[in-house]
Formats: sequence, structure tokens, C-alpha cells
Amino acid sequence: MPQFSVTSEINVETIRPDSDNFFKLSTHADDLLALAERFGWVAINNLAIELTVRKVARHCWDVRGQISADIIQSCIVTGAPVAESIDFQIDERYVRAVDQTDEVEVRLDGAEPLKNGAIDIGELAVQSLGLAATAWPRVENAPDSYSVGDQRSDHPFAGLSALKRQNQK
Repeated sequence: MPQFSVTSEINVETIRPDSDNFFKLSTHADDLLALAERFGWVAINNLAIELTVRKVARHCWDVRGQISADIIQSCIVTGAPVAESIDFQIDERYVRAVDQTDEVEVRLDGAEPLKNGAIDIGELAVQSLGLAATAWPRVENAPDSYSVGDQRSDHPFAGLSALKRQNQK
């Protein structure tokens, strides 16, 4: 099974038609560190991605596979580490861009354009991982809100805050 990295692109001309083309992510510790930094995570402890690329029609390729990872993010309230296991299926379609001078309008909902005749398979995998992670991680029993420093009592919503406190009693 051919290996790919987080920066790999696959030239679609190298994809064998009418057969599955398997790819497996290969990462180094530096890659995982760079990805964690890119997303603002504490760490990525494990990352496994296996994808299949298949030419399904003229100028059309499907990318399918499995992505799994163990990541650690910071709680948005307390800053404490929050561990999360991610495991999901990916299914994307890529198409060759049509000449802009054509009069025909074709809607390609859900399809991605090729970039210079290639599928940016590394970026597809990385962006999919980022989207699958919990957007606002919280530790269990984290407070609903918190404040830092002195609170001004003359802010524009001070009256509403007073009413809210009164209703909670």
C-alpha cells in the first residue's frame, strides 16, 4: 500500500482507472507536533488514515477511507487537558475544473476541484481531522462561565446583569 504524508498530492493521471488505489498515511513525530500546533491542540497521540482513490468517471475521482486519531485539546473554560478519540469515514469527490469559456453551467454540489491536476490528499485528510474534532472542548463539571479581574459595574449591560442575578435567586 503506497504511503502518503500530510503534504502529499496525488497526480490523477497516476490513478489506475476502474480499480481501487490504496494509500496509507505515514507520519513522524514532527508532523504530529506541527498538526497539533496548527489546530491549537495540546497533542496528537495517534493518527491513522487509510484512503482509497478511484476514478469513477471521466474527470471524476472519489476518495474514501477511514480516519482515526487520539488528540488532546485544552478545555475552553479551565484550560485543563481534554482527551478525545476520533474515528470516522471520509467520502469526497474531486473533479477536473471545466473551461470557464463554456456556456454550460454545471452544479457540482459536494465536489472539490482538482488543484493543478492533483488531489491534495494530505490537506484533505488534515482538514477532515480538524473538522471532526470537538470545536469547544470542556472538561466535565466545568463552570458555565467565569470572569477574570475586576468586573466593572457601569458597563452597558449592567442593568441586565442585575436583573439576571435577581431572577436566579
